[in-house]
Amino acid sequence: MKAGLAERLLAKVMDWAPEDVARERPILQALADLKYDGYQQYSPGMRFVESFALWLAQFETVEQRRSAYDFVRRRLVYLGNAEMDHFAAIAYSDLIRPILIDAAAEAEGIPKYRIRSVLESDTFADLQNSTLFCGLSDGARIDFFRRANRQLSHEQIFQSYDLSEQKLTELSERLGADGADPPCRALVLLDDFSASGTSYFRRDGDTYKGKVAKFLARTQTEPIWQKLVRLPDTKVIVAVYVATDVAIQRIRDGAAGFLPTSTEWFQVAVVQRLPEDLRVDRESDDPFVALATHYYDESVEDEHFEKGGTDGRFGFAGGGLPLVLHHNTPNNSLFLLWAEDGRQVRGLFPRVSRHRSEG
Repeated sequence: MKAGLAERLLAKVMDWAPEDVARERPILQALADLKYDGYQQYSPGMRFVESFALWLAQFETVEQRRSAYDFVRRRLVYLGNAEMDHFAAIAYSDLIRPILIDAAAEAEGIPKYRIRSVLESDTFADLQNSTLFCGLSDGARIDFFRRANRQLSHEQIFQSYDLSEQKLTELSERLGADGADPPCRALVLLDDFSASGTSYFRRDGDTYKGKVAKFLARTQTEPIWQKLVRLPDTKVIVAVYVATDVAIQRIRDGAAGFLPTSTEWFQVAVVQRLPEDLRVDRESDDPFVALATHYYDESVEDEHFEKGGTDGRFGFAGGGLPLVLHHNTPNNSLFLLWAEDGRQVRGLFPRVSRHRSEG
């Protein structure tokens, strides 16, 4: 759709007078150019202004469209590629390195404020060099993380935590060559985003599921991992670039339940915390809440979505986030934002799901 046609459609849908168009057009164009046109799941030929006009057109009344327009202008949070790159770049220097400094200071008996003395100590050097960094998903941006942290060796940074037996043997021999016990003193698991924390830890009867729970179980049961990692002596740090308070607490609680003998071996570090007041409360009198409740396609509630325990109007597990990530809108966000192509309801930033429907 041509930009001019999209703007005329938007003006018609919103019932704008010429002065309204003159006021709103520069703002929308700036948002599109600086942010929203970069959304990677838009189909060819589709950009933000076109998507916005068609999204607003699905609402029945002008009042509803104005409520939706105001919500996007006022409450939408969009994290673009530049922001996520920045979060990956500073994760080590701003979050992980201070944790290692504190651990080295305690081991050396040096006050934590004497940072230079800690950094010059052999204890800190050994701790930093024996720390392994593994991605929990493709979103961990390991390539960018590696390039941004030249003080780290490429041999201690890995795209995934699913390492081969040969690589684990090499790491065990290299890190254990100086007699360190355990060879891996700290293990950092990197990821880009968590809204609910359920993909990391979730209780299923007497056991824990989730990618962090499964990985930690491997370190406890597989001999090749036991040579390298020993909990609780090995410090585990889950470093997430963007996360909610709910996710942070669920990850911490999951770790405490998984290995309750110690509370100091596990830490969660988050670059950009999403505060609770960002969420859209389904009990709120915000007019957009009524739209989110009314305009909904129940067919989204498949076996995977049902694990969240709620309907999908406010996203998986009732997340209620007005959040869009440049590569894909999380399903913890409001359904009206991410409704996939082909649904009865149109999404402003359509999501591509990991789980494809059958039939």
